[in-house]
Amino acid sequence: MNRLEGITGLPFQWLLPLIFFCLGLIYLYASPNFESPDSIYHLGVIKWIAEHDGALPVQSPDHDHLYEQEASQPPLYYLLMTPIWLSVDTEDFDEFYYRNPLVNLGHHWRLGNRNLVFYKQPHPPDLTGTSRAIYIMRLVTLGMATVTIAAVYQSARAIRPDSVGFAVLTTGFVAFNPQFLFISTSVSNDNLAAMLGALITWQLLVMLREGFQTRRSLLLAAFIALMTLAKLSAMAFVVTVALAGVWLALRKRALRGLVILGGSMLLCWLVIASWWYWRNLMLYQELFGTQMMIANFGGRSTTIPRLIAEEFEGFRRSYWGLFGWFTNLTNEFHYVAMDALTALALAGLVVYLLKNRKKSYELTVCCVLGAIVSVGMAMVIWFTLQTTASQGRLLFPYSAAISLLLALGLTALRIPAGLIALPMFAFAAIVPFVYIVPHYDHPPRVENLPETAVRTFARWQDITLIAHEVPPQQRWMAGDAIPITFYWRPLAQSDVPLALFISLIDRDKAIATIDTFPGWGTLPTTWWQPDTIYRDEYILEIPESAKGFSLVQLQIGWYPFPYGSNIRPVLEDGALGLTYTIPVGAFVGESHSEIAPEDATRTDTLFGDSISLDAFRFARGDTLELYWRLQKRLSGDWRVLAIVFAEEFQLGQAFEVLMQADSAPKVPLVYLDEGETLRTSHRFEVPENLEDAYPIYVAWYNFDTGERLAIPHPENMLKLPAFNFASAAK
Repeated sequence: MNRLEGITGLPFQWLLPLIFFCLGLIYLYASPNFESPDSIYHLGVIKWIAEHDGALPVQSPDHDHLYEQEASQPPLYYLLMTPIWLSVDTEDFDEFYYRNPLVNLGHHWRLGNRNLVFYKQPHPPDLTGTSRAIYIMRLVTLGMATVTIAAVYQSARAIRPDSVGFAVLTTGFVAFNPQFLFISTSVSNDNLAAMLGALITWQLLVMLREGFQTRRSLLLAAFIALMTLAKLSAMAFVVTVALAGVWLALRKRALRGLVILGGSMLLCWLVIASWWYWRNLMLYQELFGTQMMIANFGGRSTTIPRLIAEEFEGFRRSYWGLFGWFTNLTNEFHYVAMDALTALALAGLVVYLLKNRKKSYELTVCCVLGAIVSVGMAMVIWFTLQTTASQGRLLFPYSAAISLLLALGLTALRIPAGLIALPMFAFAAIVPFVYIVPHYDHPPRVENLPETAVRTFARWQDITLIAHEVPPQQRWMAGDAIPITFYWRPLAQSDVPLALFISLIDRDKAIATIDTFPGWGTLPTTWWQPDTIYRDEYILEIPESAKGFSLVQLQIGWYPFPYGSNIRPVLEDGALGLTYTIPVGAFVGESHSEIAPEDATRTDTLFGDSISLDAFRFARGDTLELYWRLQKRLSGDWRVLAIVFAEEFQLGQAFEVLMQADSAPKVPLVYLDEGETLRTSHRFEVPENLEDAYPIYVAWYNFDTGERLAIPHPENMLKLPAFNFASAAK
């Protein structure tokens, strides 16, 4: 007994599965029922079997069935779960399965609407009716995963009976893998396959060490037969066990043991699993049913290089931690760290093989484990070449072999087990609270508005906006994100779900838009509690490709989903408004540059110490264009005066104004940076019978104070060359 076993009173073979089970309960709590990939479709198979007296679903082009493509899966997991479904009153299923029509599937870079389903009570979970049945199934499934952890530990002890550290490291790669924990608490046949795969790996390693035994051969055969009825990934173990049996028979000269093993595998398969494969032949004229599934649910033709280039990143992330429907990433450092560990382990595995190149057992173990992973990976690649299925969890049936190889490589480099297992445990423990729960919680209810909130009022039917929080008005650029918080007080529940839109708009277009249900998709208005204040937070991301140069504002509105017209708001003064807007500053799509065309007249006059005139030109017979360069940021409402006098302006003498066309920059100067250029355009209303050329003067003035930027000219006005409007118009 080592020191830690003495302190805890539990040997590691029980302690690690217990720790895993406790972590799993946290993940069970954190992730609502339908928020793992394909779990609703797995449940659809169970529901179908329960409602059709044990009959299995049949694959067809009809996609209206809840089970979707999972009808192609071997049925053992579903048959085991069906009694649980039948034992609970699930009449409320149709009401409980209230799907979010704006759900974001597979786009982790998009914010919000991560929930496939609306949950009246995501945290703490609802434990009545359909929800209770699903949670019981998830708990039983977690039990299967716990057996997987125990089997992985025993597999490590089978290789190195005297090294607890090696066993802890091996088990940690599975038990403290956030993705494995996440999938372990979902309704999924992956967990039964992973359990049986780990048990097969354990018994196979013991067989390699101790030789053939009839009881073990029968046990291996039963596990393999059960796995062929659980998931088609069992074929990797069929091939590997058969090859390992042949090798052992040749090495030990134990032909009888090989015959018993082979005969047991065939007999167990015929008794336990053959009926399902025969059913496939009768229904689909193929043994596995995969080609029928691909034909019905979408195939593709791609290449391995393209698969690696386009999907490998998502595949590796979804092995270590990609939650929800491929939408909730962990911290990028986590993936980098696991990539580094994997690379280090592979390098260490080469060292291990070189050190043990003359040791038959060690080399055999590596070859067998490598064969499990290689054949399993080849099957995954073969499948994903035919249909979109690049998910790391497809490797979980081989997780025991994968973790053993990783641990062999790292221990060959003398890396302490605790240096890896403890940080993995700590990270796995915080993942549910940081990367899962926040995506499914309802918007919080508040009693009082914070002092930072701006009090306001707008009402859309029975929804009132009583306050909001947005950043101070500022310059926004492509790629920026605008945090927004609304405080809603519903007067009543709506009869239909109302959708919220938030748009960043300039003078004539929307630059960025969010369409969502409240709580960023977690709480439909049909479930709102009247006279309750909800704090509703969003982040409006401005696309990297966005272009523009204008003042911008947020436009907020509601509409009946999916096709209703926008509801006009009642504003604070009681008037019916067209829209409700909040100014947020200016949008500059990129570092702004207005380059004067070649036909413009160049000049260089500095107004104050803030802005210089680079050039000017008449674009048409009545429009003056001025090209400016900002030297120093200016606050305030600064505008450009452009005025035409009947004759040259003389200080202190009477003057006649023929035309005036003042203009403000599209973006106030306070939002521009030093060195940026802009253009102001001045269109004059030219009187009739205007014959001569007339001088034009320009100046900068503050609209609020009347102050002008100084230049060494009368009244701080720059005189431009006289212009004949009449001749230019001809």
